[in-house]
Amino acid sequence: MPRGRPREFDVDDALDAAMRLFWRRGFRATTTRDLERALGVGQSSITSAFGAKADLAAAALDRYLARLRAGLIDPLRDADAGLSAIDAFLAGLSDWHCADGGRGCLIGRLMCDGAHEEPPIAARVGEYRRALRAALDAALARAVRAGELPAGGLEERRELLVAVILGMNLAVRAGYDVEAQRALARAGRAQVAAWRLDPRVAAGTA
Repeated sequence: MPRGRPREFDVDDALDAAMRLFWRRGFRATTTRDLERALGVGQSSITSAFGAKADLAAAALDRYLARLRAGLIDPLRDADAGLSAIDAFLAGLSDWHCADGGRGCLIGRLMCDGAHEEPPIAARVGEYRRALRAALDAALARAVRAGELPAGGLEERRELLVAVILGMNLAVRAGYDVEAQRALARAGRAQVAAWRLDPRVAAGTA
């Protein structure tokens, strides 16, 4: 390799490494040296490929959110079921957070670090919130059509679910162990189950 030429590296592998590092250490605590070691290249190569640290964290967050959408948010939005889809989402999100000994949520980690104030990261967090609300709205609307919920109060139900999900996202940063994280998910799922109308009420025969 000619002298002075930046070392070549696999961008996908580098983003995976950055995602894991920010997930584990957070945004503020991750140093240039940490990034160089994790990605296996020098700072000049990292800057050339991704820009500033906030830009790299935003690109890593893109990678995280793509997996979260494919695995959880898109199925919530597109499933045939209503309340059952919400229940499955909360269960799946709990499994996601509790994997690898209770890794928690990268979004929650970045929010606790104040990284969501960085414009490129704030944009991704905003997109996530809009996608989550849209998916919840779709599932709640299906629940109404299926006779599982009354037509009124859907916005309040959605915002309660958002609050539960936010709590799940931040739980590991608040010191919750795996069992405590799972207890949050169970509480949310129990609330969703309690919303389900008696089929006789939905049919107007009770």
